[in-house]
Amino acid sequence: SEIQLAKDLGVSRGSVREAYRTLAALGILNIENGKRPRLQAVRAEGLAQVFGYALTIAQVNQKHVIDTRRGIEVHGAQQAALHISNAQKARLQSCLEEMRASLDDNDTRRRIVADIGIHNTLAEASGNPLNVLLLGALRTPIEQSMAIDVGTRRSAAELARIVDAHALIVERVCDGDAIGAGAAMTAHFDLSLASMPRPASAGSAVVADASWVM
Repeated sequence: SEIQLAKDLGVSRGSVREAYRTLAALGILNIENGKRPRLQAVRAEGLAQVFGYALTIAQVNQKHVIDTRRGIEVHGAQQAALHISNAQKARLQSCLEEMRASLDDNDTRRRIVADIGIHNTLAEASGNPLNVLLLGALRTPIEQSMAIDVGTRRSAAELARIVDAHALIVERVCDGDAIGAGAAMTAHFDLSLASMPRPASAGSAVVADASWVM
């Protein structure tokens, strides 16, 4: 409680209350009237705010975000190939079918949701909970930027290449081919980074091509 913690630390109750409010705003504590504060499960939102802020003030750009994701996801795909469950394999196949179907109805949102579903499932299948946490936090600012960039349009051939890249990753992971899964994910990110224009300065100049690595 605020009273007990203030007593233990030798500080004012107001200081404890302000600290609790800050921790609640960061998603660390759950505070309800009449109840003691409780720790929340670790979530990506707090980290996403940090990454989003860094992008907003141009301390980092989206290529930096993608480079970091690449390191996590290549290794994560290799681990997923070794540890994936049958239920996770089925989920990957379902997401892949959704991505292909989105090419027929030209439903961008449907493709993005399915795309994210594949990457989330791979992160879960890797067996490392930090992969899920970090990828969720790193993906959020890119997805928000994509929503702002409403003028972006891709050809049918480009969209098909995106789906094919994911299909190869799913195939290798479901086959239990760790080396092949890592190579397929590497190729996916190589294609993504090659498609991105060189920004004149750090900021939003690369937003239009962020959709390659959702």
